[in-house]
Amino acid sequence: MLFIIFRLGQEQYALEAEHIIEVIPRLPLRPQPGAPDFVAGLLNFRGKVVPVLDLGTLTVGAACADLLSTRIILIHYTLRGGLKRILGLIAESVTDAVKKEPGQFVTVASGQAQHLGKIALDESGMIQCILPEQLLPQSIETLLFEETQSTEA
Repeated sequence: MLFIIFRLGQEQYALEAEHIIEVIPRLPLRPQPGAPDFVAGLLNFRGKVVPVLDLGTLTVGAACADLLSTRIILIHYTLRGGLKRILGLIAESVTDAVKKEPGQFVTVASGQAQHLGKIALDESGMIQCILPEQLLPQSIETLLFEETQSTEA
């Protein structure tokens, strides 16, 4: 399996490439008042309004630094009702890809962080998987995608 590797703070994380639509530069976002602090804002992506999460804030409690290698990873996100939407994820040092076999990952306890999955080791250290389907609690999913759920239901 192919994974895109990135950093949040000092730690490495991975996202399975099959979830990724495109990786784009960090662009200005429209703020979304009333949203949790990990919701960085809204992006106009090819005529669609796309919510963007700051994975640093969500995962390690500190916003992603504004580096040249900080990117927005656009992913396929499946709502609990089965509809597919685009979700943006801000991450640092989005510069690498790596192939790993499922057996190279081990399960670890992630506590309250439901979106954190298994961990693999490589020459650069530990890499923990992000689970896209677990990124948003239902209340936040409803807040971010309310209009698209009600118009297509």
